[in-house]
Amino acid sequence: YTLNSSLIVLDGGKLIIPAGTKITARDGGTDVYIAVLKGGEIDIQGTEDNPVVMASANGNPGDWGGLTLCGDATTSEGVNATAEVGGFIYGGSNDADSSGSIKNLVIIGTGAQINSESQYNGVSFYAVGSETIVENIAVINGADDGVEFFGGTVSATNIYLENNEDDAVDWTEGWNGTV
Repeated sequence: YTLNSSLIVLDGGKLIIPAGTKITARDGGTDVYIAVLKGGEIDIQGTEDNPVVMASANGNPGDWGGLTLCGDATTSEGVNATAEVGGFIYGGSNDADSSGSIKNLVIIGTGAQINSESQYNGVSFYAVGSETIVENIAVINGADDGVEFFGGTVSATNIYLENNEDDAVDWTEGWNGTV
């Protein structure tokens, strides 16, 4: 599949991505990304032998925005905070919230620059809850952080981060999960 612009999963929606799916993101900077909004879900069904791959054509840092999930768990920013990425709304009081499942994902060439202070990460978790499954993800060639947690209670198991230009793992806003 080719991702030419933003793909936004709305409240009540669910994006299912089967094992082996390859998504090539256009080198479109901040105009090209995948976002799962508060109340929406993603189901990435990659396997060890057949991961889901999301990458720009050249795999250069900053080519595209990456993956953003917005949940309903607690954050020190409060309820219905506004994300620096996309101006999306996140945060609530449901620490057991689920934004779905991410298993065996490889993501390459992310981190598009929004402005002098803000940029996309490989994967951004905004107040994502503990019932969200995050297992076996790789973020390669990102222009900012590999993964960043903005509050929430989600935990991640087995993450691989290579050649990301800022932090490998970053957290803020009272994130209360584990890696």
